[in-house]
Amino acid sequence: MNARAYAFALLKEICIDEGYSNLLLRNKLQSVDPKDKALVTQIVYGTLQNYRLVRYQWQSYVKKEPCKEVALLLDMSVYQLLYMDKMPAYAVIDEAVRITKKNIHPRFSALVNAVLRQVERNGKRELEGNAIEQLALETSHPTWLVAMWKAQYGWQECEKICHSDLEIRKQCVRVNTMKASVEELLASREFVKGNLAEHALYYLGNDIVHSNYYKQGLVSIQDEASQLVAQYVDPQPQERILDVCSAPGTKACHIAERMGDKGSIVCGDIHAHRVELIKNGARRLQLQSIQAQVMDATSLKEIEGEMFDRVLCDVPCSGYGVLARKSDIKYHAKSTDMDTLIPLQQQILQSASKHVVKDGILVYSTCTLNKKENEKQVAAFLAQHEEFECLQQQTIFPYTHHSDGFYIAKLKRVR
Repeated sequence: MNARAYAFALLKEICIDEGYSNLLLRNKLQSVDPKDKALVTQIVYGTLQNYRLVRYQWQSYVKKEPCKEVALLLDMSVYQLLYMDKMPAYAVIDEAVRITKKNIHPRFSALVNAVLRQVERNGKRELEGNAIEQLALETSHPTWLVAMWKAQYGWQECEKICHSDLEIRKQCVRVNTMKASVEELLASREFVKGNLAEHALYYLGNDIVHSNYYKQGLVSIQDEASQLVAQYVDPQPQERILDVCSAPGTKACHIAERMGDKGSIVCGDIHAHRVELIKNGARRLQLQSIQAQVMDATSLKEIEGEMFDRVLCDVPCSGYGVLARKSDIKYHAKSTDMDTLIPLQQQILQSASKHVVKDGILVYSTCTLNKKENEKQVAAFLAQHEEFECLQQQTIFPYTHHSDGFYIAKLKRVR
């Protein structure tokens, strides 16, 4: 299978079958010819990042929207025609027609050929609509999401967020300070220092997972903003920690490292196969303090009566802070997603708060940019729980340090 056909197959799995782009690319690129990997990656990520913009470029040339597969192939091909340098138009169009005949249906080949030749002939369309609609089209975000960000954060912040989501993020890692130091890894010249978290580095190689640094447990893959969560938890040796939504265990392992693997960290997930991910991560890093188990964070009946010095609620969220790395989220996002997430977050926070000792710490975090899931969620909790007070809260915008967007609140049980 050539590069474009492989890219189309991956895009189908992501956009139509709703697979996860980061996982699919990491796993499936291993079977791609090495000389084609960069092209496949660029086509897939570029199409996802610009999904609305590329569709806007060809929609006026059809009387009605074609089937999902044809529309996706046109998206992918238009991205190559208009937004990739040194990409011969004849090669893009000819290959699109071949993919149509072989992978969709021959009857659509004439349509694909005609639409792409129109795009080639006429070039980019000017963006229409009001400022919000134009920004949404230009940066390929849902219009309702751009409108929400403008209302919550103001126009300037909204513009910066949208444009930062089009950036290609570098591969960020967290140094396991129990096995290596930041300085030791920087000396190898395969890393550069991070900008935000104290143990964050950026890897200059191709894939850290296949390196000895990763295999030997010297580093873990984790964005800088995400690394701040364990700093907020601020675990101390011999303490009991609870991480209620832990899988795949990245933050729990970070907490274990920060406390020198001395103490206990009870962490869980509602699904047994995801609990195994936590255990696998702890084994790779040779951590003994991690106690992973199946638990329902909305009730925590599995640990009824148990109390902890520090509790982490890194809750399921809409993920609007990680759109640069996971463009498939904005591709599938719906304004109604929050309707089920917000009550779920409330339940988890209420449940977890019952397990915090007096003078203990409760940390609430999300990887989203949405005040309804962040500041308003915490304010609503505090209004109902006078025994807690907010020590600190922070929104990390993705454009500030070229990291993920994150929200973290640190609460203390005062009585």
